[in-house]
Amino acid sequence: MDPIATVVESAPQVAEPSSRFWEIFPSNSLFGQLFTIDTAIKIARVALALVLGLLFVGLVITVLKKMTSRRMDARTGGLVVKVAQYLGFAFILINTLDAAKVNLSALLGAAGIAGIAIGFAAQTSVSNFISGFFIVSEKTFAQGDVIKVGDTSGLVFSIDAMSVKLRTFDNQLIRIPNETLIKSNVSNITRFPVRRLNIDILFTYDTDIERAVDVLMDVAANCQNALKNPPPVFMVKGFSESGIGLFFGVWFATNEWFDGNNDMYVAIKKRLDAEGIEFAYPTMTIYPNAVKPGTGSGPSPRLRKKLPS
Repeated sequence: MDPIATVVESAPQVAEPSSRFWEIFPSNSLFGQLFTIDTAIKIARVALALVLGLLFVGLVITVLKKMTSRRMDARTGGLVVKVAQYLGFAFILINTLDAAKVNLSALLGAAGIAGIAIGFAAQTSVSNFISGFFIVSEKTFAQGDVIKVGDTSGLVFSIDAMSVKLRTFDNQLIRIPNETLIKSNVSNITRFPVRRLNIDILFTYDTDIERAVDVLMDVAANCQNALKNPPPVFMVKGFSESGIGLFFGVWFATNEWFDGNNDMYVAIKKRLDAEGIEFAYPTMTIYPNAVKPGTGSGPSPRLRKKLPS
């Protein structure tokens, strides 16, 4: 027998480096099979990719918020930031899956099929999201404006990716989808600094229109909040069944329009009453049936009944 071979065989065998998680767990245990060095490295890569991605996206969003606040209005900047957030989260997800050695080609294929199905199921949401870009590009209103959509009026509380939220004057929150705003007529009440109060008045036919207009002009001149420039306007609208229609418009600063509305109506009513100028209201003449011949009764008098408007 070779003495060298005998020595080699009798020497203690050096344990080969194990790929197990530093032999903390026995190789035949569940933890020993799961927690290997490769698994630990993969977990560390995923955690590092997730943390770095969150830090990077957070930094980009912070810089983007500062840039949009200087160069864009609040609604445009908010929508741009939201889109950047969605893209950033998608970037983090893809980067994390890549660090976890996930086959992205198969995943993207499945995501494409799922995206088509979700697209059909979420047509309204997609339409609202796209409509939000049109709303931002048109710049019809901004946060803080008072708008009217159909029969709903209120202060623009927020402009989001899917909807616009209004705070009504009785302190209710109303959500209006962006698609509805695109398809509806939207009135921005506070867009311009000056707004006109439109007053329709119906006078009786025996009224001196020129004198009535002079009285209205004098009321507007004595109104504290009414603007002298632009001056008040009036127009004879026409002859109706009950009287002569007159349009009278007085300009106010937009932020004083509410108080001016109340002041003008009260002042006009008091002044016209003092001047003896009457408002017209609908009237109706009633003719009774004709009396049968031979009854000996004469024709009944014509009755005239006034009905309040």
